[in-house]
Amino acid sequence: MKARIIKFRLAGALVTALGVYLMIIGYGQTWSLSIATVVLIFGIAIWMMATPKDYNSMTDMAAMIEMDRPRKIEEFYEAYKNVWTPLGSAWLGKFYTMKQTALVFGPDARGQYIYFWIQKNGDIGYIGYSFIEHFIKKQVTKPLIPMPEDTSLSIPGHLSYHSDLLMFQSELRENIERFIKTGQVLRFSQTKPSQIYTFTEDFKLTGQHFDLEDSEGNLVYEIDSTVPLKTFHIYDTSHNEVFRMTKELIHVLATYRFYLYGEPYGVLKEKFALVRDKFAMELPEGKLEMSEYAGSIGHNYKVTLNGRMIGAIMDNMDITVGNVFFDNAFLIIYDTRYLPQMAALAVMAARELARDRDGGLSNRR
Repeated sequence: MKARIIKFRLAGALVTALGVYLMIIGYGQTWSLSIATVVLIFGIAIWMMATPKDYNSMTDMAAMIEMDRPRKIEEFYEAYKNVWTPLGSAWLGKFYTMKQTALVFGPDARGQYIYFWIQKNGDIGYIGYSFIEHFIKKQVTKPLIPMPEDTSLSIPGHLSYHSDLLMFQSELRENIERFIKTGQVLRFSQTKPSQIYTFTEDFKLTGQHFDLEDSEGNLVYEIDSTVPLKTFHIYDTSHNEVFRMTKELIHVLATYRFYLYGEPYGVLKEKFALVRDKFAMELPEGKLEMSEYAGSIGHNYKVTLNGRMIGAIMDNMDITVGNVFFDNAFLIIYDTRYLPQMAALAVMAARELARDRDGGLSNRR
């Protein structure tokens, strides 16, 4: 790993320096600046590929795992071949795009699958996601536990499907890392969303209004804010205030105060991050964290309490499912006790996304 760090850091620094040089000599010329920008991006990417921590901070669609010693993919197959996962048990397969044999989970009915492969020297492994089934050249082994029956054909199932797939990818990474350290394979979670909730959004001259509805179209909460859009109130169907959040205006990074039934609940603070938005809040129950993660559609956030998944937020979707068009946000709730908090977090995420589109941090006020 030390040799890898030196090699990638040096290569990244050289390519970045070349980008800076091209930017200086081509100052004022559009084509030269465009080339210099691309070179700079490549230089930074190479630098970030030096360690698993840096690499994994850039993306959720793939993950790098460091081995404790040179390992072979067959070790992981023996460990996971009889283990249930949301995509069935693991099997070995060959790909057209790589020489190494890979460990494969899936594909599902949509052709999506998760795969894990190890570099030739056996010291670094990668977890990836693909929806192109034709990349698979052949099956070396057969899955011993088949894919669970596809239950995602309903609208709620379809909406939660992408989140569930990426959550499994994240869980698989943690599982493999633990296996490398301890030789033990943990059971994969079989939790399913308890409910799906969708938002409608309406801007008015006097403020902003959201309706939160369940999967049957029944009104659950009304969320209102008057101009200026500083405080949002969440009301139940009897118009009793359940939750309230207020944005503090003097902070560089977004900060919100939350109130549950009129009582102080916690302060949600944005964490400095170069790639993905992250927020955290200390609660009486523990630490709540909201992190942006990559997805194939929309902006996606996972919400955890003491590391346990309590929900996910999908924003700016623009998708059509069964003749129903979703152009706002929806919530995937794993623990309905935290529905008011999740509703507040979804509104906050939509607010921050809108501000980022209008100018980023320079426009926060």
